[in-house]
Formats: sequence, structure tokens, C-alpha cells
Amino acid sequence: MERMLSRRRLLAGTGTALAAALAGCSGLTPFVGKRQESSRSVGVEGVSALSAVVDVGDVSVRSADRDDVRVDVVKQSSSVNADLSKLEFRVERPSDRVRLRGEWTGDSGLSGQPSLDLDVVVPRSLAVTRVRTDVGDVDVEDVRGDVRARTSTGDVTLRSVSGTARAETSTGDVVVGDVDGFDGAESSTGDVDVEIPSIDGDTTVETSTGDVSAAIGAGMDADVRASTNTGDVAVGNLALDDASVGETSASGTLGGGGPLLRFETRTGDVRLETLE
Repeated sequence: MERMLSRRRLLAGTGTALAAALAGCSGLTPFVGKRQESSRSVGVEGVSALSAVVDVGDVSVRSADRDDVRVDVVKQSSSVNADLSKLEFRVERPSDRVRLRGEWTGDSGLSGQPSLDLDVVVPRSLAVTRVRTDVGDVDVEDVRGDVRARTSTGDVTLRSVSGTARAETSTGDVVVGDVDGFDGAESSTGDVDVEIPSIDGDTTVETSTGDVSAAIGAGMDADVRASTNTGDVAVGNLALDDASVGETSASGTLGGGGPLLRFETRTGDVRLETLE
């Protein structure tokens, strides 16, 4: 299924390109403020899983052929008065797990809260369980584990997960694709585009303002419900038994029926199709 380009990333990319062009013409540095970069290697002996949580900043996690975890950390603030030493990066080891933690311990004041971005590369054998930020994007690709990814303001993208995936945001887009199992996706303002090969229990895909697009495994047993208040519902090539399809709602049974698989938006379209 064709993926939708994030509106936020498009706008961010346009802004970055413009800033770079202006810098090239004027000779000025495009970034004004403070920025610190560092890298760290984390051993994983006796460790079975990893999580990454920051207050403000982007978090990306992927796997590679390596024996340790590599973490690239970028701390930055648009204010030259920000104290980046109050922006802490810690590695915690509760039990047999590694938790990467980015936390602001200072006073935001007039300078605002700086951001801490994490770019994490894990061994292929290490499970990833939780990736979260309050403000920023979450991008997880080519990992194993039952991944729960969440942000309040930003996009969430989960691809190539050998496990079950769940993605949530309040303001932003959600994309989930090429996963072993699916445990739901949610946004308040943004588009949701997902692939659902299998579910284990009642599952919801929803947004308040935005489109919902889903490709559903052909061999699934589920009761399907889809609805919108302002928009259209289309079931495409999805083979629904006992189907009832209207302009703003649809229902039916996949296979022998089973858990409820619900798709909902208040303002937007719902598009369902069979996962190829």
C-alpha cells in the first residue's frame, strides 16, 4: 500500500532546505542556539530487551549486525542561554533490560525546554519493547520484539517489526507496516496508515481528524466495523461476509469471525483493502 508522506516531515524538510539555501547565499550559520553531539556504546551482556524514553526530541531505533548498542545523542536549544548540562542522558539497567533515558532537569523559563534526540542502533538479537517521547517523532525499523511506540506531538512510524506493534500519537501521522502482529493505532489529529497481518483480541484503529487506511490479512478471522462522521468509507477488495456497506459506515465478517477489528474517524475517509 502506498505510504502517505507526513505533512510534518514535508514542512520540516521545506524549512530546512530554505534555511540551507539562505545560509549558502549569505554565509551565515542556519542554526542559532546551542548544540552538543555525543556517542556512546552500551554493552548488552545479560540483557534481553531495550526501551528508549525522552521528554522532548526525536527517537529512532533500528538494528544492525553488532554486539553492542550504539547511541548517538544530540542536545540542542534555539536559545543561546540554555544550560544543556541540565539535559541528562542516562543508561539504566533494571533487571535484564536496558533503558535509555533523556530528561530535562532544569527550569524551562524564557528559553524553553531543549530537545534531546536519540539515534539508536541495537544488535539484531536484542528485543525492543518501548519507544516514547512527549514532543518529537518516533521511528522504529527492522527490529524484533513487541514494540509500543508513542508520542504526544509528532509522527510515529513502525516498519519491519518481528513481533507485535502498537503506535499512538495525539497530533501527527501513524504508519505501521511489515509487522508480525498488530495491536492498534491511534491519533487525534493526523492520518493513520497501517498493515494488519493478524490480531490477538479486539483491536482499534482510530483518529479524530484524518484519514484511516488499512490493509488487512486475507486469512484473518475477525468482525470488522468501520465508520466516519464526515467522509467516506470504502472496503476495496476486502472480502467481507454478511457485508453492510454504506457511505459513512461498513461492517462484515472476515473468515469465521472473531475479535472486533474497528476503524474509526470523525472527520476523514476510511479505506480498507486486502493485504497483498
